[in-house]
Amino acid sequence: MHCEVNGSRTQPEFTHQVVLLVFSLPTICIGLVLNGVALYIICCKIKKRTKSIIYMANLVFSDIFLLFSLPFKVYAYYVREEWRQTLGKVFCQFLESLCFVNTYASILLITMICLDRYMAIKYPFVVRAISTPMKTTLICAGIWICVCSGSIYIYFASHSESCFYNLSSNVLKMEFIGTLEILFLICAFFMIFCSVQIIHSLKVPASETQSRWADKSAKIVLSNLLTFLVCFTPYHTGLLLYSLAINDILLQSYCDHLRSALHFCLYLANVNCCLDAIYYFYGIKELCQSNSSSRQTPNSSIQMGNCETLVDPSTGPPLNSQVTLNFTPILLP
Repeated sequence: MHCEVNGSRTQPEFTHQVVLLVFSLPTICIGLVLNGVALYIICCKIKKRTKSIIYMANLVFSDIFLLFSLPFKVYAYYVREEWRQTLGKVFCQFLESLCFVNTYASILLITMICLDRYMAIKYPFVVRAISTPMKTTLICAGIWICVCSGSIYIYFASHSESCFYNLSSNVLKMEFIGTLEILFLICAFFMIFCSVQIIHSLKVPASETQSRWADKSAKIVLSNLLTFLVCFTPYHTGLLLYSLAINDILLQSYCDHLRSALHFCLYLANVNCCLDAIYYFYGIKELCQSNSSSRQTPNSSIQMGNCETLVDPSTGPPLNSQVTLNFTPILLP
């Protein structure tokens, strides 16, 4: 139940190492700076712990887990067989588990954020009545429990002889991979459905100023959807095909090529941790601008409504549905 590979192919080729370096170094440097600053702002500068802030903080931690593992991954690829003496098999399995945590924690958190924005637009009074920061915290805790359970499975099932490069056939059993594929398809469906509905809701007749905000919000929602699909769809396609080859459903002669393609798709998925941070800062910028406007005209119910909606649509009084529609999606990470 494993691919037979030639000895010359059991270690990453030079071209593969170069591609790894080209993708990983910018991801590590940019990701650490952006996520570090975002985490500082969220934890130290924003006092009110709303639903949006809770989701964003969890997403930042998820990305940091990946960024922690990437330098060791680059090192393992370059030292080749010496990783056993320097990193150790146990530590390598731990790092592989961290990569899994980031990928699926990010997918689930991004999906929940998008679903929350959709509910806030379509059913604002219901969301305001039943949704609270405490419940959001419990949802995030449930996500972490699920992905950490998967990581524990990977940790104990992995018996790879090549750190990060040749995934263990025990990890790639179709029962496990099939569950991951179904999970991703469900998340992708909700992302597409909710994003389309949000964009459709933003196309309501409005004043010129509100129309500009609606267009900007729609572009953010669409960008978020495209980022999600571009980063994670190739990876899950490659993972499924490689698992089929590992389990003798596809010809094993495809294994080497599918393995390389899977790793290239994984590098693309890793870029998501940098793109997430861009959305954080856009949302924080809008939050600061909204707070600044509300301080200048403290008696303006519309401006206060904008600020409330931006921070957390369920906590602000949705007295002006037009304002709610225009500002709700801004914080989509």
